[in-house]
Amino acid sequence: MVKAKTAWRLRQKRLGFRMLMNVVPLDATRVKGSHGCRPASEADWPVLMADSAEALPAGPVESTEVYWALRRLVTGAAGQP
Repeated sequence: MVKAKTAWRLRQKRLGFRMLMNVVPLDATRVKGSHGCRPASEADWPVLMADSAEALPAGPVESTEVYWALRRLVTGAAGQP
């Protein structure tokens, strides 16, 4: 149903109709994927780099710590509030 609705909206857009492209479902159970899941192998994990070694914690960084690491880099403030 979602694919048909999206195709219809794209056809309307090509024909020049003005409309709202509301094709993303609001029901979270219909959204599929690995949103926020860390890969099983460490070789596939994201890499976080900085100019100074002091800005980042030593070793692997938890997903919840990334915000605070970036905040320290940008503002120079230390730690979490």
